[in-house]
Amino acid sequence: MEYYPVYLNLKGKKCVVIGGGNVAERKVLALIGCGAKITVISPELGEDLNMLKIKGDIEHIGREYRKGDLEGAFVVVGATDEPSVNKLVYEEANVLNLLLNIVDVPELCNFIVPSIVKRGDLKLSISTSGKAPALAKKIRLELEKIFGPEYEFYVNLLGETRERIKQKYKSSDERNDAWRRILESDILDLIREGKDGLIEERIKECI
Repeated sequence: MEYYPVYLNLKGKKCVVIGGGNVAERKVLALIGCGAKITVISPELGEDLNMLKIKGDIEHIGREYRKGDLEGAFVVVGATDEPSVNKLVYEEANVLNLLLNIVDVPELCNFIVPSIVKRGDLKLSISTSGKAPALAKKIRLELEKIFGPEYEFYVNLLGETRERIKQKYKSSDERNDAWRRILESDILDLIREGKDGLIEERIKECI
């Protein structure tokens, strides 16, 4: 299967998660981080999901999934270990043309979720197209060592610098040269070493 990699804007979108255990919890937390409006359908909720319900971060329907529960959804996640439920969810989502992920059952999915390294706005996605999730996890752990927490600040800084470059230079060649100077500089090292006072000085030298 050849997948098309894409990032979705889920802000304000209805996302339905079927299941209330640990796997469902991980999926819900990821969706909350993207600003989705989440409905969890499960007779019971784990402790952390129940806290999210109490805080009003999720809507909870306290029963088993029923046909019709997916109406109005944008994304559906099946996080149960019940094959019969997964099949019913798949059938309804397919009829409604919804984005569907049944955890660990790629043949019932029209999208799969990669392993992610997240440093603020920097997101690195690793996927084996569902063939070897353990390998994707191993690679993620290796990348987390390379791209440490300092990259969150670095990306934000580059975003601010981008506007300065756009204002200063009109031609693409000049902008590319400025970016080359910035990215080849020691700015990232200065961030790692906590030498904040030198960062702005270095940016000015580069642009």
